[in-house]
Amino acid sequence: MSSIPCLGFIGRSNSGKTTLLEKLLGELGRRGYRVAVVKHTLRPDVETDFPGKDTRRLWDAGAAHTVLATPDRIVHTRRYATPPTLAEALAVVHDVDLILIEGYKQGDFPKIEVVRAARDPHLVPGVVGRIACVTDVPGLVCAGPRFDFAALPALADFIEAEVLKDG
Repeated sequence: MSSIPCLGFIGRSNSGKTTLLEKLLGELGRRGYRVAVVKHTLRPDVETDFPGKDTRRLWDAGAAHTVLATPDRIVHTRRYATPPTLAEALAVVHDVDLILIEGYKQGDFPKIEVVRAARDPHLVPGVVGRIACVTDVPGLVCAGPRFDFAALPALADFIEAEVLKDG
């Protein structure tokens, strides 16, 4: 696992995890934190490059690894013979204060579950490491505190106290 603190956000598909993370990134950024995000998907057909662009053409030609370097970013695309592990994804993340992980429900790191009533008002069963929930389900019982979707400052306070406390 990474030496950088990691915090997972899990929940059912379309429960609002990415939208919540977008807002949380802004809140943590305003507090001076540099934050990375690792997003896990089981879909193998996700587009990561535009058809017709040079890096995509080289990828389509069979490159095992392409790197696009611009004045403000580096983008890596690498082929794997087997599904890459979370450890492999984390190994390339550096120079940040926190890594937020979307997905990897079974990973060995603390998790905040996102539960939206309109999607499914129940916790995902069998999750280990759940430390809090973000939900609009009245009376949902979960380990740790519950946060409303609009309670970003309180959620960021919790993350600072529980995940970034040693940083």
